[in-house]
Amino acid sequence: MSLYPVDLHSHTTASDGTHTPTQLVERAVQRGLRVLGIADHDTVDGLAEAQTAAEQFGLEIVPAIEFSTRIERAKHFVGIHLLGYFINPTHPTLNEIIGKIRQGRIDQKIKQIELLQSFGFAITVEDVFATVTGVPGRPHIAAVLMEKNPEKFQTIQQIFDEYLGANKKAHVGREFVLTVGEAIELVKQIGGVSVLAHPGAYSSEIDPIVAVRNAKAEGVQGVEVFYPYHQKHQASNSTMPFISQIENLADELNLLKSGGTDFHGRPNEEADLGDMGLTNQQFAVFRQGWQEKLVKPEM
Repeated sequence: MSLYPVDLHSHTTASDGTHTPTQLVERAVQRGLRVLGIADHDTVDGLAEAQTAAEQFGLEIVPAIEFSTRIERAKHFVGIHLLGYFINPTHPTLNEIIGKIRQGRIDQKIKQIELLQSFGFAITVEDVFATVTGVPGRPHIAAVLMEKNPEKFQTIQQIFDEYLGANKKAHVGREFVLTVGEAIELVKQIGGVSVLAHPGAYSSEIDPIVAVRNAKAEGVQGVEVFYPYHQKHQASNSTMPFISQIENLADELNLLKSGGTDFHGRPNEEADLGDMGLTNQQFAVFRQGWQEKLVKPEM
């Protein structure tokens, strides 16, 4: 059974998760969750299936999305992800933007694969895109690169550290990507609440506290406080003190507090659904905060 009844951060095969939306719902039910947030990267394609599957179990699905954003180093926005919760996934403006983001992702990934080929790696566009059921992401490239070149890499993280991370050898920027501020405004427009994702899990070149403060200045409404930081970068050896630090900062800045495992279902993941998240009371506060901050979107 899960430690928490609410997990607001999970992914499906619509982006870079390993579980279909239905499989993810079934896993959440097996784990005893009451509420599951599905926040695929730059897509809402998995939400309808998940909501249909969840109905028979009485599991609440919080419709969400996780936007990648443009690098703005002066603001400590490098690799920042912006979560939108309680969104309207059928909003026409959202789907127009998602279409542009999807094409930008495809063009970017093709250029990254071609760059890796120039370095002598055995990898093709066809190999990578054959593994994609939704939006293509760097994990798809990394998985194929690992499979095709096992003698050159020990872990997926090594691939990111050397090639696919920001400013690494095979990094390629996207032509169309939202700024943090633009993503925040879009989430508001489609009826959701904006949350800065896992501030302690980004590159060491940024200060997570400064990033949270700058996101607040851009209009963000919440921050992901409760997260398995022990698996990630900056807070790897001090998960609980860091969570307390972010929780105190959220109180200071009057930010809503969210939480979840960022579950993808990968073999090497330590955190299962509900190992991190919110209590029922914390979720009630989060939902109420969204309702109080809600600005009706323009249609």
